[in-house]
Amino acid sequence: MTKSEAFLECRCGSCRITLCDPNMRYRCECLCCDCRQRGLISASKRIGNELPMAVAAYERGIDSVYFSNALLVDQKSRDLLDFFMLREDSDSRTAISSCCGTLMCISHPISEGCSIVVNADNCRVNVPNIIDTQSLFWGSDFPSEKYKTRLKRDQIPKVFSPYDEVDAEPMIAAVTAVSAPIAEEYMRDGVTTFEALCAGKTITVDNSFFYESRMGKPGATIN
Repeated sequence: MTKSEAFLECRCGSCRITLCDPNMRYRCECLCCDCRQRGLISASKRIGNELPMAVAAYERGIDSVYFSNALLVDQKSRDLLDFFMLREDSDSRTAISSCCGTLMCISHPISEGCSIVVNADNCRVNVPNIIDTQSLFWGSDFPSEKYKTRLKRDQIPKVFSPYDEVDAEPMIAAVTAVSAPIAEEYMRDGVTTFEALCAGKTITVDNSFFYESRMGKPGATIN
């Protein structure tokens, strides 16, 4: 790998997305039910895609990394990308590899089209430099006792409920980082975006594992 080479790769190695900007924009630990649900959907596609043991046991959340939405994708990999959303009214879209069910990347409205977010516990992330986790989000979705234990482990900024703490420092820092315009130097020949990749493709709704992903959420009721 060259100094500046950066890419996302599925677990079987058939699908690859090159990152024109090799720098991580933001990194957080996400405790939300939707990230857990996507992970369970991927796990159902292929042996080897299981949630990390610590995530499955509610000892930590998903390792989520944001990159600039400036991508290079060859035709072979484009053909392997499928797209889904968890619910019909969802604002997020997920790109998943049809070859092995790897969650390649996600578009989230918080980034205003400037970034993609990657589940680094599921997709292989190859970048020259790694940044530390900058914050922890969605403590409100985590089992109460597990969250209390998680709070004691380190001193990174934590947000219990992002929708209720939009003016909190960690939220402002995250939104600023992921919604920053893409630098002109990374707009290479052939560059594309998440939105362009899914344009014209069928976007399915896959809400499987909804209840399983929410069994640990305080106040959850499972019929």
